[in-house]
Amino acid sequence: MKKIILAALIALVSFSVFGNGQTDENGGTTLKVVYKEPGGNEAMTKWMTQAKADFEALHPEVTVELSANLSNEADYNTKSALMLQSDSSIDVVHVDSFLVPALVSSGLLAAIPTENWSEYDEQFVQGVKDGMLMNGSTYAISFTTDTRGLYYNIPVFEKAGLPVPFAPETWDDVLEAVEKLNAAGIEYPMWLNGSKAQGEGTTMQTFEMLISGTGDWIYEDEKWVASAPGITSSLEFLQTLHDMGIYSNTELATMLDAQSWQVLNEKFPKTKEVGILLDGNWKGGDFKGYEDILDITPMPREKGNGFTSMSGGWTMGISEMSENKELALEFISVACNKENILKFVGISGDMSTRKDVAADEGYIADGLYRAKMTPFAEFTNFRPGVDAYPSVSIEIQAAVESVITGQMTAEEAAAQYASNIKDLVGDGNWIEK
Repeated sequence: MKKIILAALIALVSFSVFGNGQTDENGGTTLKVVYKEPGGNEAMTKWMTQAKADFEALHPEVTVELSANLSNEADYNTKSALMLQSDSSIDVVHVDSFLVPALVSSGLLAAIPTENWSEYDEQFVQGVKDGMLMNGSTYAISFTTDTRGLYYNIPVFEKAGLPVPFAPETWDDVLEAVEKLNAAGIEYPMWLNGSKAQGEGTTMQTFEMLISGTGDWIYEDEKWVASAPGITSSLEFLQTLHDMGIYSNTELATMLDAQSWQVLNEKFPKTKEVGILLDGNWKGGDFKGYEDILDITPMPREKGNGFTSMSGGWTMGISEMSENKELALEFISVACNKENILKFVGISGDMSTRKDVAADEGYIADGLYRAKMTPFAEFTNFRPGVDAYPSVSIEIQAAVESVITGQMTAEEAAAQYASNIKDLVGDGNWIEK
């Protein structure tokens, strides 16, 4: 993702209360909504068009102006940040959840009084609500998300004498299953991202899935964590996999290749050469038709006491410069009601953040793995949305690769990571635990 430099953004006018909208020369109000349209099935445009019709039926004096941006994700993120600092006509904007903290710290997004919207408290998943809560206020409404967990191969587990359903409560339970799968001759007892070539997949779907279950995190109190017990134990989990001898050099080269997902689609459900896969809910889209072979379970925390996941997704925010903040919230509430979200995810295939949508029979039937992983959002976590993150992520990938390939021990990689982070972020911007 293209790095967005927010430090030099212009100062913006602060609003202590929401206004009632700006009246145009014809006595009406225009509400401008900016969103990213990835193309393909045009799910976003269809959704926004329906929301516009519903909203204008409720507010005949308001015209909703939809502004679709066909840029790729990186370009859209850059453009939307620039628009938020300079275009006072924007009211509602779609924002990558990853960028919300940085936009908030730069004063570009308005706090949203969700207490005026009862459905938000009642129907939206707590984990994603917590992720958009900063300084005691909500700054964005997550309308889609994703989660990660452990897929497992039922016939392979039965071959290894492991119980089904698989329900690990600690990391030791996962590693014990891996040992038994290895003893049963399974080629890949556990498959995961673990290389620099796999980029953010290695950071978010492997390392952050581990450290988020330790009690430590990579960024705390607005400082980068250079060293902590959770960093070392996360790398020790990977060292244990290496020390078990479960991967040959050829197997590692296959698993750690940037295009390994294509091989996985054959080896996991079809030839049954993989026992456990650590991956995201979207991967379930490749496994349709194999529901009797593959199942999913949440990733346990290191020592137990619950589960963990990592999430991204898209949100709707309100520009700090908007003079239509009250109407903007009303538009978001219409767009994100059960009926409209249900239609949207039916077209897009995205994971819903609404509980009532997640319980809908159509939603469940449309994607079993997505439906099973939607509750993981209750205990999910989000990446730090600060400028240095992409560079820190590269250091994480290097540490993970060095351990899973046996180039370094967990302790050596943790020490190298600490040294690199200190140099990267500079004095005063890191802590040790």
